[in-house]
Amino acid sequence: MKIAVIVAVVLLVTIVGIVINNQIIAKKNQMAQAFGSIEIYLKKRFDLIPNLAAMLSKYLAHEKEILLKVTALRGQIERAIEPKEKIEASNELTKVMSGLNVNVENYPDLKADKQFINLQFELSDMEDQISAARRAFNAAVTSYNDQIQMFPASIVAGIRKDKAETLLEIPKAEQKEINITELLNN
Repeated sequence: MKIAVIVAVVLLVTIVGIVINNQIIAKKNQMAQAFGSIEIYLKKRFDLIPNLAAMLSKYLAHEKEILLKVTALRGQIERAIEPKEKIEASNELTKVMSGLNVNVENYPDLKADKQFINLQFELSDMEDQISAARRAFNAAVTSYNDQIQMFPASIVAGIRKDKAETLLEIPKAEQKEINITELLNN
């Protein structure tokens, strides 16, 4: 009888351990998937940047230096390996793009260009999607961190040597959304 109780307890602990381990793995995979979504949207934004640069360079020769910097940052982001590197480079790109000081009123051909108007809409939409992906990533990180820090999962997480992940935080100065129309009307 004692052996049966011991076997039942060991079996129960093993089953609970396996379930918790699988939950931790699922949370980790959700976090990776959420970061993958951020990368997809960043890639889309980076793909739009050459179109913006080409469109603006056609009209704005004096803004060439900023466009070259944007292109260089785009390349830096594509070469980044670590998620933190990509986010930091992306934040720098956002900062540079927010410094783009173009007066659309002085370029009536640009202002009326349908391709330019479409590009403005796509960039604005892309910023919304990136923001949503960042929120989803932070939600996945929070869920994962909660999972590995709460008992009894904390025991399994300790055995697995899982560590809490860092939330994606954007510096306060860079938290505002890029408003291309506003930038181009300055």
